Amino acid sequence: SMSDYKAVQSSLEISRWIFDCLEDIDPIQYNGRNRPRMIRNINDCLQGRNDMPLEELMEWAAASKGGEYAARVQTLRQRIQGFQEQKALLDSPYTKTSGQQYKYQMMDKDPNCPLKIVDQKIYDMAVKKGFPPKFFQESYFDHVIFYCLPDNANCNFSHFDHCTFAVCRLYGMRFWDARLYDCLFHSCQIKFTLFSDAVLSDIHFRDCIIHSAAFLRSRLKHCNTIDCTVGRLNFNGAVLDGCAYARITHLPNSKVEAVETALFTMSGGTDAEIQANRAAIFRALRIPEPKETERHPSQER
Repeated sequence: SMSDYKAVQSSLEISRWIFDCLEDIDPIQYNGRNRPRMIRNINDCLQGRNDMPLEELMEWAAASKGGEYAARVQTLRQRIQGFQEQKALLDSPYTKTSGQQYKYQMMDKDPNCPLKIVDQKIYDMAVKKGFPPKFFQESYFDHVIFYCLPDNANCNFSHFDHCTFAVCRLYGMRFWDARLYDCLFHSCQIKFTLFSDAVLSDIHFRDCIIHSAAFLRSRLKHCNTIDCTVGRLNFNGAVLDGCAYARITHLPNSKVEAVETALFTMSGGTDAEIQANRAAIFRALRIPEPKETERHPSQER
């Protein structure tokens, strides 16, 4: 039901807490040496990407040292359950709407496009009552944790600053001319979503499904896409500055389009570093390396 929507921690954060608990119980077996690998394994398990015996580990942790850690393990189990419940909601659209408008403070950095300021309190209220028309458009979202979004939301001209999209459905969303700074998308389903003429700076996509997303003429700076599953992506006219793609899984008909029109760069990087970064992205996204003659015109010296 609608009341089930709530902000939950990311599976990666939960995995770190689980590891910390294991390390406190048995620091000889769990420590800094195997921490990154173990956390990744636990996260892959929570995401259904491996069949690590996590349940047995949790039982062992709860029973160890005469049950000293049982309460802590119980809290971790609740976090896992909360995360899984939110993930189960991703398949059904949020359908509530409301005619109610809110009293917004305005931000008029650009007098041609004043933005209404939406904070966590207003957003939480709108989730409960239904989003009014144009709620997401021409808005300034400051440190908002999104955990529920209506399909086909129009976020044109909006600014997102230090926001988290926590286990959200982003279906048919439009981010034309939007600005996103220091945002995290974790365990989101991002489908048929347009980032056109947008700026995305210091954005992390983790454990997301990204299918039919277009970054048309967008500028992506320091954007990391890690442990994500991708389908169709379109980079027509995009600039990717110091971006990283790693541990990418591909949907059956995955296809990266218009990459030959994109500019790969790296502020302050040498030509060799830029080439290496581009090659790594091409490998991760399974794009065949273009022949030397096919370089972007603006990369010519």
